[in-house]
Amino acid sequence: MKRLAKIFGAIAGIAAVIWAMRDRFISVAISREPQPPSFRVPAPAEEAPVDVIDGIGPVFARRLSEAGIPTVSRLAQASPDAVAEAAGVSAARARSWIEQASGRV
Repeated sequence: MKRLAKIFGAIAGIAAVIWAMRDRFISVAISREPQPPSFRVPAPAEEAPVDVIDGIGPVFARRLSEAGIPTVSRLAQASPDAVAEAAGVSAARARSWIEQASGRV
């Protein structure tokens, strides 16, 4: 009976050590090679809506769209006066938006 208890104790001890080190065994089995990064491809500038420009939210985007300037490429081609009038903003702000749009096209 003592012999059986010793064998059972040894097996239980080995199982406890393996259980305690299971994370280490698993991490060795997993490849240490990092995953390649996945890049998000932005929509082409011709199709991007104007609200991707900093400072243009849903309200200004709606106003510009109603005035015939729904995309970044159209915004880049528009005059500052037309954009300012359509959105109801200053000409300086309109020029800033147009510069940003020109950088995206």
